[in-house]
Amino acid sequence: MSQKSVFNKHEKTLTYARHAIIDQNDVVLKMIDAEFDKKSGKEVDGLLLLTETQIIFISKHEHQSFRYSDINDMSVHPDGKDKNELTLKLFVHGLTHIFDDIKKSDDSQEFFDILEEKIISPAQSLLTTVTHNFDTFLHAECLDYLKQHGIKPTAFLMRRDDMGFSKNAKRLLNEKHPKAQLIVEGYYRDKEKKGNFIVVDNFVWLYQYDDKERKAKKVQTWPFAYFENNSVDHFAIKSEITSSEGKLVLNGSGKQFVDILALTGISFKMKKRKWYRKVVGYRSTKWWKASIASLFYLFLSFFILGMIFGGKDEDSKAATTSEKLAAASKTDDKIQTESKRLEEEKQKKAEANRLAEEKRKQEAARLAEEKRKKEAARIAEEKRKQEEAARIAEEKRKQEEAARLAEEKRKQEEAARLAEQKRKEEAAKKAAAQREQEQADSQNNAANVYYKNCDAARAAGAAPVHKGEPGYAKHLDRDGDGVGCDR
Repeated sequence: MSQKSVFNKHEKTLTYARHAIIDQNDVVLKMIDAEFDKKSGKEVDGLLLLTETQIIFISKHEHQSFRYSDINDMSVHPDGKDKNELTLKLFVHGLTHIFDDIKKSDDSQEFFDILEEKIISPAQSLLTTVTHNFDTFLHAECLDYLKQHGIKPTAFLMRRDDMGFSKNAKRLLNEKHPKAQLIVEGYYRDKEKKGNFIVVDNFVWLYQYDDKERKAKKVQTWPFAYFENNSVDHFAIKSEITSSEGKLVLNGSGKQFVDILALTGISFKMKKRKWYRKVVGYRSTKWWKASIASLFYLFLSFFILGMIFGGKDEDSKAATTSEKLAAASKTDDKIQTESKRLEEEKQKKAEANRLAEEKRKQEAARLAEEKRKKEAARIAEEKRKQEEAARIAEEKRKQEEAARLAEEKRKQEEAARLAEQKRKEEAAKKAAAQREQEQADSQNNAANVYYKNCDAARAAGAAPVHKGEPGYAKHLDRDGDGVGCDR
């Protein structure tokens, strides 16, 4: 409500700022009234805004903006003029900017908390009383989701979002069952137990809500057919639906529950009792409860009558009937006029609230869509990085495999070359050994052949006999030219 009043007060300025100053994708986190002290000594009334990226001061004729990353420090201290007002100092690149006349309140405290968080960590995403949709409850699963996505709710938002046990539970259950036709407190079988809620959508559900843990646990589920021919007993503030297995008690909206199931063809046995049996104190047949209730109602009746008739003085008793009628007529006219005026104001306020609520919902939807797109982009980027890493790893593996195969081929070729070289060496050795053997055999043969004279050599067909050949001897080579029996 405080933010709506600030918005209504500066609506034209904010409308201009949204189109001319604030970036289209930037989100306003908080705003408060403030006064800017210029160096000239002039004070300018305006509005301080916190967005996702910067702090902005806006007035009718000028504006100042500072990005969080450019702010070195901040300080908040009481205003010397008024103890209920605060002064904010921003230290930006050696310069001091002063904003005062800031009302001390929970809203201003949340403003300072957001500003301090953003100065320390400009990239920190924050959920504030402005950006949060209060139709939804910050239950345990929601808080876990915000934590996983790096979104931090403000302390004031956590207090403001706590609307009490019953509202908290109903908001949580409404989120679990968005198409629920009825959510009401009640219990089943046991004695009345705090925290039990009945939800009706396509089934009937019984939940146990824990406000400390901000969680709702499903206890039991029934199809509509389970309640066929059950006995229904409506009391003043509760209704009991009794079956052979147990009793379901609704602390209110019992007739609505029956009507919902009746539309699906479920029939009930309505328990009839006299009207006074439905009044507290007379519902049971115990005489002492009825006695106490009678005394209480009697005392209450005397008290009301005393309030009505005890305050009349003697002058009012002496007033004539015509004067009373005239006064009553004038009073009625005034009441009707005032009622009409109040009704018109109420309608105007309701319309303004409806428009503001629609705008807030549109803004929340836009913010949710932006977050969804950012999350999708982040997931796509992570997937791309994973695929790139997998591709690089695959290329490295292929290179290593190619290097390994090349090394194996080189080793095989080297082994083949060495084997071939060894084979050639062994063949050469074998050939050399064979030649040596042949020379040795030739020498041995040469040493064993002997010709007595050239006639014998010619007869053997060996003439002429050269030196080194088998049978050569000096007595056959008389001229010593190395050839025997040549003449």
